[in-house]
Amino acid sequence: MATSRKPTAPTAEAIDRFCGHFDDLFCRLAERTALRHYLIGLLLPRERNKTLTELAALVPGADRQRLHHFLHDAPWDPDALGARRLELWRQHPGLGPHTNGVLIIDETGDPKRGRGIVLAAQQYLGKLGHTANGVVSVTSHWADGTRHVPLGVRPYRPAARLPKGKADPAFATKPELAWQLIEQARGAGVPFRAVVADCVYGENPKLEGRLRAARIRYVLALRPSHGTWQFVDDPAHPPAFTPAEAAARLPLEDWQRLVLTDSHHRPLVRYVAELELGTAYGPTRGVRLIAASADPTVLTADSTWFMATNLSVTEADALEVYRIYRLRDWIEHYYKPVKHELGWADFQVRSEEAIVRHWQLVMLAFTFSLLTAASPDGETGNADSTDSGPLGKNPRRII
Repeated sequence: MATSRKPTAPTAEAIDRFCGHFDDLFCRLAERTALRHYLIGLLLPRERNKTLTELAALVPGADRQRLHHFLHDAPWDPDALGARRLELWRQHPGLGPHTNGVLIIDETGDPKRGRGIVLAAQQYLGKLGHTANGVVSVTSHWADGTRHVPLGVRPYRPAARLPKGKADPAFATKPELAWQLIEQARGAGVPFRAVVADCVYGENPKLEGRLRAARIRYVLALRPSHGTWQFVDDPAHPPAFTPAEAAARLPLEDWQRLVLTDSHHRPLVRYVAELELGTAYGPTRGVRLIAASADPTVLTADSTWFMATNLSVTEADALEVYRIYRLRDWIEHYYKPVKHELGWADFQVRSEEAIVRHWQLVMLAFTFSLLTAASPDGETGNADSTDSGPLGKNPRRII
């Protein structure tokens, strides 16, 4: 006869009920208790950084050494925790995924001091907009324009920190990590209409080839200067070689006006057009090229976007492709609360496994806020609320 597990000491009712779905992933009472303490600490209003020391000081009954052991040494699998979290989300009657959502791939970096953290190195950090010492991760996210859920995370291992550099077996590029996350989402049964990502992934032929081979629809950004091979019949009148050149040559009457709504419920006007570029892109080819701009008469770099997609014209016209791409903006609605409220970059550990565990627990805290604050039909509170909280939109404090 199996020995019954010792129950954890009661904490907040919502926390205990939620953590009960994950208790079988932790073999010891101390680990199940630490899960609750860590989650409560992440969800409490931010006054200081969410380091282990601060979490232990904030949460009644928590102990810094036990939290450190839980994050660094305890025998539990962060991927199993993430898979269970996604299973719980998928089963929710109102907030579960559907085929009209998109899978967003993105990367995020945070500055860190010193070289004690194994993932820290001099590399480009989007948060700062320049190269600095920090840690970078590639993330996957699901969004449908009304709600969003984090799916997975992969740490980026800088070549400078690996014994053989880029030839090291442990090294993987960001597009390679992105493919791992796409496969993980498909393996978890998460439906999505298309993969959406920026030009780091849109200009990687290996990733695009994998997506096409797997018959996965995508809308991927391209830089305005993304070049294509062309045969020049008349050197005096060369064809367009880049998306920016193709857009500049397009007649103004070919641009379609689209009125959207920004995050402040104000009208947002964009002009969208289908482009042809040599034999590489076109509405009748395997990959289409879509341009969107705030002003097609000027086409400034900071207000013009170019997207490659394998969605056919019958599946989505140019306006719909741009709408799909704009769902990528929802990743910022995730980064803001998890970094400002839930302590994404506040980890006080150095090993890769411990850092990934911290990230998984932050995603767990975000998902807790989403699922627990929702009513059975999927609504998440007053849409006019301006209070800040873990969700970023329609938040509600649970503890």
